[in-house]
Amino acid sequence: MSVWGKLFTALRGGVNEAAETVADSQAMRILDQELRDAENSLGLARSNLAGMMATAKRIEKRIIENKAKEERDIANARSALASGREDLARGLAERVSGVRAELGRDEADFANMRQQQDVMLRTVKETEQRIAAMKREIEAVKATDSLQRAQKAIASSHAGVNSRLGSAVESLGRIRDRQAHMAARLEAGQEMAMIESGADLDRQLLEAGIGGKVSKADDILAELSAPRELLALPRPETSTTQA
Repeated sequence: MSVWGKLFTALRGGVNEAAETVADSQAMRILDQELRDAENSLGLARSNLAGMMATAKRIEKRIIENKAKEERDIANARSALASGREDLARGLAERVSGVRAELGRDEADFANMRQQQDVMLRTVKETEQRIAAMKREIEAVKATDSLQRAQKAIASSHAGVNSRLGSAVESLGRIRDRQAHMAARLEAGQEMAMIESGADLDRQLLEAGIGGKVSKADDILAELSAPRELLALPRPETSTTQA
């Protein structure tokens, strides 16, 4: 195949794909329109069937009337022959002959029409059943399509929420780091202030037992456990040597 032939084939393939894409995107609308077309055709078939049934009713009524007329004419012809009026009997016989010919045509038409009517009735009923089944399937397809669109929207929403949550977690981590850094700076500032004021040096002397007495929990417990007599003894005073 030449290059131009391949290019033309590729273009045709692209056109077909584009047409299929458009058809898929409009599938629901096309399906609804096809269903409406089928219902319109069914309505036309019903109208034609109703017309055929009305015509069959008229033919059937004419057949019944002509049969009754035939019976009356035959009875009158017999009476005319019995009365010696062969001329009247012959006229009635000729009329009966015409009525019978018309009856033959009507009965043939009526039988043919009843046959067609039965076929059309079956076709209409089958079409009604198929349309009803198609409606149920379309409703199911629409429900599934709506559900899938909802699921897609929920999935997209969850993806957005997860993205926003991830960003919020990062922001929270940065805030915590900044707060920890600020707390460390404040603590360092307090320590520097204590050093500058000499308070830190006094604290270190007390802890070393220099320049004062630090009461510890063990010393207080030992004091409380001592006998009361010992506690009541006066503390020895520091004696001074006179020069």
